[in-house]
Amino acid sequence: MTLKIDGFEKFVSLGKDNAEAVVKSSSLAVKGFEEIAKASQVYLTQSVEKTDAAVKALFAVKTPAEFADLQGKLARESIESAIAEGRKFAELSQSVITAALEPLNARIAAFQSLVKSAA
Repeated sequence: MTLKIDGFEKFVSLGKDNAEAVVKSSSLAVKGFEEIAKASQVYLTQSVEKTDAAVKALFAVKTPAEFADLQGKLARESIESAIAEGRKFAELSQSVITAALEPLNARIAAFQSLVKSAA
C-alpha cells in the first residue's frame, strides 16, 4: 500500500510542478511580449521622426541632382535601418521564446528523469 501512496504523491507533486511551470512560462511570455511591444513603439516613433526629417530635407533641395543624391542616401539609410531593426527584433523574439520555454523544458526533463527511474 505504501508504494501506491508514494506513487500518488509523486503524481500529485508532478502535476503541481507542471502547473507552476505553465504559470511561470506564461508570465515570462507576457513580459517578453511587453518588451517587444515597447521596442516596436520606440521603432515606430523613431521612424516617424526620421521620415519627417527626410521629407523636410527633400523639400529643401535646390536641384534635381541634389534631390537624387539625397533620395539615394535616404533609401540606403532606410534599408540599413530596417535590416538592423529586423535583427534586433529577431534576437529579442528568440530570447523571449527561449525564456518562456525554459520552465516547460525543465518539467519535461524532470518527467523524463522520473520515467527513467521508474523503469
